[in-house]
Amino acid sequence: MLRLRTALLAIIPLIAACKSDDPPPASKRRSDPLEHTAVTPATERDVRAVEPASYARTLEAQLDLVPPDADLYLVVRDLRPLIAQARRVEQVMAGPLARAIPALARLGGGSGEARLAQLARARELLALLLAGLEGSGVELDKGLVVVQGEGEPLILFAAADLQRLGALASLAGASVDLASSCGELGEQPGWFACSLGGAEPLASYRPAKQGAALARRLGDRLGGVELERVNVAISLAETGGSLDAVLRTDPALWELSMPVPLPAGQNLLAVGSAPALRALVPGTSFAWGRIDASALAGDQAPAGPVKPELLTGEFWFGVTDDPDGLVAQAGITDASEVAKSVQALAALLPSDPNDLIAPEQLGGVRVDLDRASIDLDGKLVPSIGLTLTGDEAQGWAEALGVSPRARLWAYGEYASVAVGEVQAIPAALGRLDGSGPPPAAIAALPPTLARSLLAGEVALVVHLVLDHWQAPPSEAELASLLAGVAPELRPDASGITALFQALAPWSSCDLWLRAHGQQWIANLSLVPFAVATGEVGHDEARAAAAVLDAVLAGGDGQAGYLELLAAHPRSPLAYAYRARAGDAPDHHATIGMVELGLIGALVIPALDQYISKARASEAVRETQAILGAALAVRERTGSCDALIDQGGEAGPTPPLSVACHEGDGGRCRPVTGQPAGPGEYPITAWSEDPIWSTIDYRPDRSGTGSHRYHYAFEGERTSDGCRLRVRAIGDLDGDGVLSTHEREATIGADGSQSISPMRVERADE
Repeated sequence: MLRLRTALLAIIPLIAACKSDDPPPASKRRSDPLEHTAVTPATERDVRAVEPASYARTLEAQLDLVPPDADLYLVVRDLRPLIAQARRVEQVMAGPLARAIPALARLGGGSGEARLAQLARARELLALLLAGLEGSGVELDKGLVVVQGEGEPLILFAAADLQRLGALASLAGASVDLASSCGELGEQPGWFACSLGGAEPLASYRPAKQGAALARRLGDRLGGVELERVNVAISLAETGGSLDAVLRTDPALWELSMPVPLPAGQNLLAVGSAPALRALVPGTSFAWGRIDASALAGDQAPAGPVKPELLTGEFWFGVTDDPDGLVAQAGITDASEVAKSVQALAALLPSDPNDLIAPEQLGGVRVDLDRASIDLDGKLVPSIGLTLTGDEAQGWAEALGVSPRARLWAYGEYASVAVGEVQAIPAALGRLDGSGPPPAAIAALPPTLARSLLAGEVALVVHLVLDHWQAPPSEAELASLLAGVAPELRPDASGITALFQALAPWSSCDLWLRAHGQQWIANLSLVPFAVATGEVGHDEARAAAAVLDAVLAGGDGQAGYLELLAAHPRSPLAYAYRARAGDAPDHHATIGMVELGLIGALVIPALDQYISKARASEAVRETQAILGAALAVRERTGSCDALIDQGGEAGPTPPLSVACHEGDGGRCRPVTGQPAGPGEYPITAWSEDPIWSTIDYRPDRSGTGSHRYHYAFEGERTSDGCRLRVRAIGDLDGDGVLSTHEREATIGADGSQSISPMRVERADE
């Protein structure tokens, strides 16, 4: 997969296109004062209403079923919305993702066949589980409750009977004796409890009937969340408290909320009003936030051209229309002082930037620099401008949707950088007066985010409008996205289009933080595309759903969206139809791509590191298990003879010729009978080896049995006892370079043990 590399590549044109317009003639007379435009700030009346989902059971009624000793609970009020979204995901897997994988696999020089096979297996399993759940006899509208204390988890649900549950259990790979593992709840007629642990957990289960108290605790932990809108709630006990999260599944808004406590002294964010958003264009992507001004002025503040004490902490990144451009602004307290910093920075820049960056390094593009002052409100304001010229620059301009020019300046309440029509953007921004976003901009946001912004509770928000990405990319956009990729490896337009079409079921996505007491509440908001609401009729929603189905199946999306726009020109969703048909300004799509690229640049390295550590945790866990089992044999028998006399070596098991990274999920899997697929090997490799049999070891025996590493054991005698060595050998990324995790223990004749720290070689997978 591209892993967002196409989005990251979108940043390159923006950085390189920090360009400007020609400076105004020195003899030009200063302009008259700007005619300021008052932006009426939005109010609560402008927040878009979202119809709530209707539930058969209250959240308190579901929470009443949680027992008093539960360390974990998951309650769902209605399974049907979750199943409907899962069906959409199934469509995405069968359609756009299946079409995108072969084209995108070319970037790595492969065919994508293995990925397609994995995708097909995952989709088939999802389809089977959904069909089994829908045919299981479970009353889906009454949801379910999963609880776990010290014993096995219990699943509580309503059903007409238990006769059809066996088929669902078999699909999940479990063998359940319904007679001993399930029983009806005496105080809840029509409700049943099932446990994989048999009759004992069932006998000990007692509902606490503390739903009201648990709901209040959720409300306290997630202050501001409308609990009557919550469909899913989860709580996991942990040291020092609990981890709580809730999910609302209204037809027109899905939103996940959870607390994010920050360590003391590491809180750099702050809340407050959002006056910079007076320039927000309705229906476009943007990022906005506040940094604690006191943190900016502290001893640990980063060095920069602008003194930290001159910054208010507010910043935003978005678009302007008429004049078209991309804009980033940071709040300042003294424009004249910041202007001096701009002048100082201009003096440090070379007279010809091409002395530092040769045109051939930018594909023949020339960078021109100017230090012209710009005329604002009858004043000459220092600025720095850059312009790109050359054939390649025009291609970048077409991909960005704006002119390849940029300018930096400080005026009024903000230091600004603009890309695009920078001859007009400074004056357009300078004439705006207002204390917050306009009504139309607020109406286009999810209502929860809109209310929190108006209340000054938000510290950070990234709003991504996905509708703009549904229009097929132009040749210039493709050339920009794939710059630096060898021509023979470039995917065709259909592959890139299919990748974006995987997001077609949803119109926008928001990640935002709001304050609640001494912690932050993280929110992930997702707005579906084809939904009937109070403003959008059912006929229109059905037509939109039909177009979406056709797009996911590979149909002509532009034609379908244009038909929707022609049939419903005054619809509240007209802006979405227009964007998906490719009739919105190009830079509206660009801003979202740049935001996604910036997020990817920050998140992907951290995510890769997290995933790498998570994968390597298997080697840490299993080598410890092997060494512990071997030491137990030594302790039980009084010597290492049983570990050495039978050859003293085992593995690597499975053989290194079995490529674990090619298996399902990047794992090897022991199987009974003849191996049939990548990563599979006979399970007898463990039982028939004398060493593995002696220590009674097989990987992940408590889990699925699959594993990422090959394991080896060596035992040898020393002058005063023996030495035991365990290794985990892996090639997780399939590059042919093996990593090794090794543990070693030395045991004296008297039974004393010396265990060395784990040694790791080439663990950068």
